[in-house]
This record gives sequence, C-alpha cells and structure tokens, in this order.
Amino acid sequence: MRKILVFLLILFLLPHANADSKKVYVAEIQGIIAQGTVNQFEKAIDEAKDGEALIIILDTDGGMANAMEKIIKKIENSPVPIVIYIAPPGAKAFSAGTFLLMASHVAAMANTTLIGACQPRNVNPATGLPEKADEKVVKAYAAMMKNLALSHGRNASMAEKFVTENVVLNEKEAYEKGMIEIVAESVEELIKKLDGMKVNVRGERKTLRTSNSTIERIKWSFRDIFINYISDPQIASILFTIGMFGLIFGFLTPGFHLPETIGAISVILSLYGFSFIGVNVAGILLISLAFIFFVIEAFTPTFGFWTVAAIITFIFGIMLMPAEKAMHEMPLSWYLAFRVASLVIAIFITAFFSYALMKAIKAKKAKPRIGENELVGKKGVAITDINPKGQVKVDGKIWRAEAEEEIKEGEEIIVVSQQRLTLKVRRA
Repeated sequence: MRKILVFLLILFLLPHANADSKKVYVAEIQGIIAQGTVNQFEKAIDEAKDGEALIIILDTDGGMANAMEKIIKKIENSPVPIVIYIAPPGAKAFSAGTFLLMASHVAAMANTTLIGACQPRNVNPATGLPEKADEKVVKAYAAMMKNLALSHGRNASMAEKFVTENVVLNEKEAYEKGMIEIVAESVEELIKKLDGMKVNVRGERKTLRTSNSTIERIKWSFRDIFINYISDPQIASILFTIGMFGLIFGFLTPGFHLPETIGAISVILSLYGFSFIGVNVAGILLISLAFIFFVIEAFTPTFGFWTVAAIITFIFGIMLMPAEKAMHEMPLSWYLAFRVASLVIAIFITAFFSYALMKAIKAKKAKPRIGENELVGKKGVAITDINPKGQVKVDGKIWRAEAEEEIKEGEEIIVVSQQRLTLKVRRA
C-alpha cells in the first residue's frame, strides 16, 4: 500500500516539477557584426524557442549594415523574448550594435558601458578614411532607429540623435533618457530584474517569468566564427588580392602548382565572403584592370610605367570593392585598418614588381657570354679564305676564325680552341 501511495505522489508532483523547470538561454556575441553574427542569432533563437527569454551579451564596435538588418528581422519574428545586454563592464554597442539594442524586447546594460555613435558613413577611396554619408542615407537610418525605439516604448527623439548627431550615452544616461529598461551588474541580477516584466512578442503581450530559472549557455560552432571572419570586407578583399596574385604567379611560372592552387582557394573564399557583403562592380573592374597592367609589365618591361599604373588602379579598386551600403555601420577603427591593409598590400606589390624589373633590366644590359670550349672539336666550313684570319660557320652560326695554316673558302675545318667569340681552327 505504501509503495502505491509513493508512486501516486510522484505522478502528482512530476508535472509540477516540469512546470517549474524554466530556462533562460544566454549567448555571447563579440566583434564585428557580419554574416556569422546573423547565423549566431538564428541558432540562438532556434535553441531558445522553448525558453522564458534569450539573453544576448553583446560587445561590438558595429558592423555590416546588411547583416544588421537581417538580425533585426530575426528579432522581430522571434517566438522568444530577446534581451540585448551590453556587457561586461567596459563593453560597448556602437553603430550596428545600438540598432540591435533598440530592436530588442528588453534593452539592458552593465555598469561602465556605452551605446550610440550610429551615424552612417562612407569610405573615401582617395584617402581611405570615413566620411558622413549623404543626407538622404542619414535620414533613412534615423527613421529606422526612431521606429525601432517607438515599437518598444523607448525615447524615439533621443534614439534619432544616435544617428543624426552621433550621440554616445553611458548606462546611467541611457536609463535616465528612456533608452534601456535595466542596468544590471551580472546575468544573475539581470534575470531577477526581468521577472514580471511585460513585453510584446510578435504582437502578443507576454509576462516574463524568469525567477528560479536555470541558465543554459549557447556555444558557437567553428563555422559561425569562420563565416564572421570571411565576411569582413577587409579580409575578403585581402583574400581576393592574394588569390589573383597566386593565379598570375602560377601563370607566369608554369610547372610549380602551389601558387595557383593557393590562388584559386583564396579567390573562392573571398567570393564566398563577398556573397554576404555585396560588391561594387567598379571596384572589381579596377582590380581586374590592375592585374592586367601587371601582366603587361611582366611580358613587356617598360621600366615601371605599367607597374605604377597598376598600383594606383589597385588601391582605388580595393577601396571601392565592398558594397557601399554594407559599409555604413562599420566601426571607425575598421576604416583605418582597411586603409593600412590596402597600403601594405600595395607596398608589397610595388616591392615585388620593382625587384622583378631590376632583374629584367640587369638581364637586358648583360653582354651575351658563350661557355668557353663548348665548340672545341666540332666541325664546320670556312666561308672565307683564312690566312691567318677569316670566317667560319659552325653549328649554323658565323664566327671569326684564326688558323696557323692557309685554309681556302669552302674547306671543312675543326675547332681547336675558343677564345670568347674567336675560334682557332685547322683544316679537317
């Protein structure tokens, strides 16, 4: 009887135990927002769909505008409430990161963190430095930021200033101005403060029940991290350049297959990265033209003219290659790094082709030299009388000749010795 009662008690308590086993999922995202970040959000939302909430711990200087827009759509269509938490202390969410914060169902920040600086930028191909985008683009991004803030009950006019005035706020200012809902020192404190909050999830009002929840940490795969790197415009551009040089080097030196193999792999990887970024056709054409100039220089040395033209064309091409729209929300530090990387590649190319030109010029100036005694013992014919000097024909070539005996035109001779371009001969 006792066993039956215990069994019935377990059956009665089991549903309640399952009901209380609530989960809050936590994922960390750092670095540039690119296609890999899109995949991370997709994976996190899929894993957390049965949870009370999904907390994304974010630390970013910004990233790709097209990746940012894809993530915003995923947040808006997420079945689980998404909390963007700017942490740990010292972290920031600039540019694209602030857009994601404004799109979240709950916005939170740790102490000594920053948000803002969302003004869209373009890269100036002449200097490689960022500059403010056209007013039309600025207004479009300002409207997007304002709409995101309004849809989640935040201060729309202040959100707009993130774009129009490039405003930056710390966690206290952001909370006071109605840009975030929570300031928390840790994930555990954040979960406590989330309990009982009401949020709109796909048009439905939902109350968060996060007390006594277990924390589930989401891990990222190598593929997610790799795609984030490969879809960085700087890395994709460098890979494309390495690939093209590998193919050209392999073309100019047939038989040694490593350069063209590395080149082909690099070009494929770069094109894979650019498929997420988008490319500017003008940039691709300029870089292709630069490599054509290098090939012309290799086959018809003009002592640097085509190399200089190729370097200039290449620098403009690599600056223009990533799609302009994708670059609007990249971090400021990225533009400097992109310019430095482009210049380093240009310097390397210049050094490589300068070395090749020097070798070509040296070879051109060198006097032809014939190996000594290589014609000794060979037979030929006298094409003039030799007494003691004249001319002979050996191996199809005409040589100056000397002999100690008189040799008539048309007689067969044998080479006795060779002194540079003069042959000592005797009658055969």
